[in-house]
Amino acid sequence: MDFVIDRAEHLGVSDNEISTLLHQVYVDGGYTSSEVAQRVFEPSLVRKRGQMFTARNTSNNQFAGMVIIVPPTSSAISLAKENECEMHLLGVKPEFRGSGLGRKLVAKAIQHSEINKYSKIILWTQKSMLQAQQLYESFGFRQTKEMTKNGIEFLVYERNNITNA
Repeated sequence: MDFVIDRAEHLGVSDNEISTLLHQVYVDGGYTSSEVAQRVFEPSLVRKRGQMFTARNTSNNQFAGMVIIVPPTSSAISLAKENECEMHLLGVKPEFRGSGLGRKLVAKAIQHSEINKYSKIILWTQKSMLQAQQLYESFGFRQTKEMTKNGIEFLVYERNNITNA
């Protein structure tokens, strides 16, 4: 399976595609309630967080996944400080899991953060998301602390950018 990964606006990703993906990954996956999802996954707000990279399957142009790099100037920043960024809402549609797409999206996010000379990427993931934790650790992210947000416990991961270390 092959994918094209680019900015959401370049791939013509619709609000409905974003909503469907986030619902499938986070609500159907049992990680987020429908009530919280309605509030935090509203597409116009999601788009405003930062630079959204999306993926489409090259064989049928189906929307397959996304990740957002949130700059320190964004109102969506939670933990990053000056010259650091956050990675938000990594998601791969269920039918594309196991294809390496999550890995490609994380690599794209890291590349974007290095091009923009951010010194560090910070993310958080739920304790039950073991596959995500393994993925992040394979890219050199290390767990630094725990936090609670919207009543859910998260593990916080950080990765220093090699080009700025």
